Amino acid sequence: MQDFRVTGPQSYRFFVHREQPAYRLVLRDDGKFPDGTSESQWQLTRMRDAGDVNADVRDEIEAKGYCMFAIGLTLDIIERTKPA
Repeated sequence: MQDFRVTGPQSYRFFVHREQPAYRLVLRDDGKFPDGTSESQWQLTRMRDAGDVNADVRDEIEAKGYCMFAIGLTLDIIERTKPA
């Protein structure tokens, strides 16, 4: 039987970039904004409990301090980013 207990922070903040709304940023509730950006560039859109956040997102936040992604990507980007 798998153990689904969540360790670490219990909530995460989700932001949308104010000038480039396709970009999303996720931080732990107690996390700081990464170097190269500031809170004024982002709008808070929601808070989620850890159990409602994908494990890959939580892992990236644990490793880097944040997770960033873009909405609206197309499948052809997979082909363009494949190693040769």
